[in-house]
Amino acid sequence: MTKRTCIFCWVTVALIWTVGQNGLLLASPPVKIDRLPPVAPKEAVEKLKQAEAFLEQGLSAELAYRLAYEVYQKHGNVRAAWFPSWVYRQVKKPLPDPNDRLAVIGAVVEGEYDLPLNMLRRGVTSLGLLFRASCALGDYEAIVKWGEMLIRAGNESYSVLKTVESARLALARGRKRYPSRQPSKDNWRPLPLRFRVEDYFVLVPLDEACKVLGLGCSITPSPKMAGGKGIRVTKPDAPNIAYRLFLGRPLVERLENGRGRTETLAYA
Repeated sequence: MTKRTCIFCWVTVALIWTVGQNGLLLASPPVKIDRLPPVAPKEAVEKLKQAEAFLEQGLSAELAYRLAYEVYQKHGNVRAAWFPSWVYRQVKKPLPDPNDRLAVIGAVVEGEYDLPLNMLRRGVTSLGLLFRASCALGDYEAIVKWGEMLIRAGNESYSVLKTVESARLALARGRKRYPSRQPSKDNWRPLPLRFRVEDYFVLVPLDEACKVLGLGCSITPSPKMAGGKGIRVTKPDAPNIAYRLFLGRPLVERLENGRGRTETLAYA
């Protein structure tokens, strides 16, 4: 089998797996590949990236909703995809267009980069953000409104259908919003951590975060891993069990008495 045929086979397998798992995820929740919305213009991309950061970090669902709504009012349902800034710094050569999912997967399969770009790529749609922000705000009417539009746009995932169904049921029972869930101020306190903001996300040094949380952390060379490094985290009450997070890969290796067993537990 020639190299070209091998590459074609691997791309096909990767696409089949991706469609089966994520519906070629370009929004959160996912949409079908044949009904992808148009790519957002540059100024709208920045608003969508900022809204995604506010939502994912739990900073402000209200501001995330407002930003996504501004984009939707002006451009309709549009999509944005990007690589984190640190990926560009590490690769130091042109990357495929993050909006072109096929090109991203092809570059990974052909081995052009040392990082799994398909896993590092981030993507959202304005409708998806409006739906998620409505869920975070607990607004049943908004959940039904944006959820139904998301379904008509091609997203028929179980989670969306179930959430919209539950919101309809709550409205039928006369409930407008989720019950108030204010966090207890006694349980919250700022942590003494250094951080920087990049792509609107708050980034904290891993070793410092582990120290505050009472975990042991070390970064060791690992030629088998992407980026050549592995992260080892231990718990004080279980010193013989360590977890090694593989940079850029969805794998965590559980080490017991020095012997490793790889498990797909979380994304590093």
